[in-house]
Amino acid sequence: MSENEPSSIGRTLRDAREAQGMTQEEAAARLRLMQRQIAAMEADAFESLGQPVFARGFVRNYARLLGLKPEMLLAHMEGAPAEPAAVTYVMPPPPRFWFSSPWLVLLLLGLLVVVAVPVALYWWLNEGEDELISRVPSAVQVDSVPLPVPAQAAEVAAPVAEPAPVPPAAADTSAPPATRLAPATPEAVPAPASPAAPVNGAGEAAAPAAPPAPAANGVLHLEFGADAWVEIRDASGRMLHRQLNPAGSSVNVPGQPPFDLVIGNAAQARMTYNGRPIDLKPFIAVTVARFTLEE
Repeated sequence: MSENEPSSIGRTLRDAREAQGMTQEEAAARLRLMQRQIAAMEADAFESLGQPVFARGFVRNYARLLGLKPEMLLAHMEGAPAEPAAVTYVMPPPPRFWFSSPWLVLLLLGLLVVVAVPVALYWWLNEGEDELISRVPSAVQVDSVPLPVPAQAAEVAAPVAEPAPVPPAAADTSAPPATRLAPATPEAVPAPASPAAPVNGAGEAAAPAAPPAPAANGVLHLEFGADAWVEIRDASGRMLHRQLNPAGSSVNVPGQPPFDLVIGNAAQARMTYNGRPIDLKPFIAVTVARFTLEE
């Protein structure tokens, strides 16, 4: 080969390798190729390297290892384009935001369902009780059933006024003896006073001919940690207690068992019967307890 002829690709690669004092074995190890592939490139036997695209890739990596410009060598290889390929500018993909991921959107929807369903169910279950409390008239909330008056209190009458005695010294000495010694006539004795007013101090006359209430032999005691509507009926069906009880209050209800009870917001109420605690949890449906308490 004369001096005017350009060096081949293989000779250029071999000269650059020998100038650096590198053997074919070392070059193959650094490129992770076999020694015969290095020898084929230096001998311009590119057809033994497989498809042209593979051969060009091997030459490119070998030239970079030796510090050569791979474009100058690839331009002389068989199958190289006559003109430089046109460079097309490709717009970079738009940035993806965190909320654009479909998996993240599904995860957020799942969390929303997990939180919203229990809240909606709780609101739906408690809607009936709130509506019941809102419909109760304000007068019912302040009314209280008076306790039955004991039989002894009904028999108590006002004391009969006695006529004041006439002191003998105060009698008129000038009057005739018959006048001074005349006893008081029956008309002078005042009539007995009317029976005493009811014990509750209402100031009104007692209802005439009211049947006596049955003697109470049971006492219900309730304490409320939150506002709760309570209805209590005795064995005869008479309403003993029916009102909205505020939080922190308590009430004692005497009566004749069995009792029919309706207790709203029962989880926040405590109850005893004749001092014995009653567990309300088995009777609670949603938030209201309905049950009959016997002896």
